[in-house]
Amino acid sequence: MTFYKKIIDWLKKLFELEKYDFERIIFTKEVIEAIIELARMTSPNEFIAFLQGKVRKRTLRIHGLAYQEYFANENSTLAKINFPLTSSIVGSVHSHPGPSNKPSRADLHFFSKRGMVHLIIKKPYTEKDIQAYDAKGNKIMFEITPETS
Repeated sequence: MTFYKKIIDWLKKLFELEKYDFERIIFTKEVIEAIIELARMTSPNEFIAFLQGKVRKRTLRIHGLAYQEYFANENSTLAKINFPLTSSIVGSVHSHPGPSNKPSRADLHFFSKRGMVHLIIKKPYTEKDIQAYDAKGNKIMFEITPETS
């Protein structure tokens, strides 16, 4: 390892930049099932939760959901976001009570400010109704593993 590579690795750790450096995204089956259940329970209103995860060996593993107080109706959600800076929040998930899981203009604005991975689940709220997006609103692929955390 070169001197410069060591310096870069040290800076990544110092500023926690390694959490942005991943090639794969894996969700536990438990998290996906919780998302589906929340969407069904809150319908016809939207819900919002936040994704907890960690990057290890260039894989972002989403292992939990975090909740904040939020206000919702059939058209939108508004969350009171109050997570510590050192939290493991890497993105968000919310529901659309209609037939589209495409992000709205408000969703895209939110994505750009709140993490790296964002999910939208549409009605009828099954695993295949979930779409993942990056912070710019581009569709991204993810995997589901039967493992828990």
